Amino acid sequence: MQNTTEPGLLHLLYLYFIPYWLFRDVSQGDHMLREQNYRYNRQQRKYLPGYLIKWAILCALLLASHHLAKSLAEVVPDWYEVFRAWALFSGISFSVGFALMSNIVVLWGYLTFMH
Repeated sequence: MQNTTEPGLLHLLYLYFIPYWLFRDVSQGDHMLREQNYRYNRQQRKYLPGYLIKWAILCALLLASHHLAKSLAEVVPDWYEVFRAWALFSGISFSVGFALMSNIVVLWGYLTFMH
């Protein structure tokens, strides 16, 4: 009987949406190891546009959700607090996603154009 553990849902979502696990640390080790890790990171940059597309779609959905919640808060006054909380969560999530997209673009640009 094998003793293998399956990764949990949160771990799989992390691997699907966050690209940083693909890269190695280039600040540790001697010069040769740092150079090797940098070359490895340059090879891994090809996956970054896929992550950028995932986040662009997710951010578009979050922004649409934010606007929908704001509109519903005005239309249904009895549920105003619930829809405003939904709008707040969607707006904050969009902001975090946009910051991550900016980070992915900078990382891709650095690994592509800096030698």
